[in-house]
Amino acid sequence: MPHEPTAYESENLAASLRAYLSETGFAFTGVTAKEATPAITRAVANWAKASGWKCRSEAPMRYIDPPRPMDMGCRRVWWPSWSAYLDLRLLREDGPPIAVEIDREDTGTAMDKLRDEALRGRPALWIRWHGPVRAELPAGVARLRLPTRTTRSPIRYTLTAVDDTAAITCGEPVCPGALEDALARDRLRIADEKRAAALRPSYPPLIRC
Repeated sequence: MPHEPTAYESENLAASLRAYLSETGFAFTGVTAKEATPAITRAVANWAKASGWKCRSEAPMRYIDPPRPMDMGCRRVWWPSWSAYLDLRLLREDGPPIAVEIDREDTGTAMDKLRDEALRGRPALWIRWHGPVRAELPAGVARLRLPTRTTRSPIRYTLTAVDDTAAITCGEPVCPGALEDALARDRLRIADEKRAAALRPSYPPLIRC
């Protein structure tokens, strides 16, 4: 029987991850930011493995809308970039892949990437482990908050064992109209990219003497 994602699948998956972290006693003490994020990433990958899923790190993804030129002072850039990478993509045989981003702060493109994955009908999880969080989330995205304590000089982070108090917040369910519109725009982007690739000049292979 084919998998039919529910409106609250991201929230249910966040609760499942929280329960796994609690059961396994996940925690860390006195680590740097460069050590904390990989530790959380490994824990999420272990949860995926225990669930019977495959895990891909730095998984490429495309934004739904094509980039547009933006003037940045004396130079022009394309925003958003043509492509991006998810921290993790969890591959399931019985359902669409799960997009996962793991961040210490709200800055960056995590929300944009998760928003577009959710609009494609895929569960989207954001693991936030330090600092203030945004009050609102895009539709279809669930956030698991892992509160940490810090020390100064040098800065080190400590996460006590995860329990049911680790907060889960969610955006509204993705409405059918938004899903259909996003998929239509996604198909249009793909068609535009194929046309652009067909017009790209081809060069003969380089022959080395």
